[in-house]
Amino acid sequence: MIIVVVTFKIPSNLDMNSLEQKFLETAPIYKETPGLVRKNYIADVVNNTAGGIYCFKTLQNAKDWFNEERIAWITSRYSKPTIKFFDNPVIVDNDKNIIIS
Repeated sequence: MIIVVVTFKIPSNLDMNSLEQKFLETAPIYKETPGLVRKNYIADVVNNTAGGIYCFKTLQNAKDWFNEERIAWITSRYSKPTIKFFDNPVIVDNDKNIIIS
């Protein structure tokens, strides 16, 4: 598995309710994203930062998703993102009461 952490600056006048609505507008896109296992939206409105944490099946799935077009879309919607890719060798899933490696 691959974890991608994406962060970007948000306008200082964007409150949590408004940000949540913006996130809900885009949430359906991710139901059809190839290789995406899960996406968590993240926000820190006090520090004007938001983003997402993505879990992809493969690095290729992740890199295919975060292409130049996707980065341009995020930039136009919010601001230029910082994107970091991580290997995810072990998962603790408390909902299913399992550890995956």
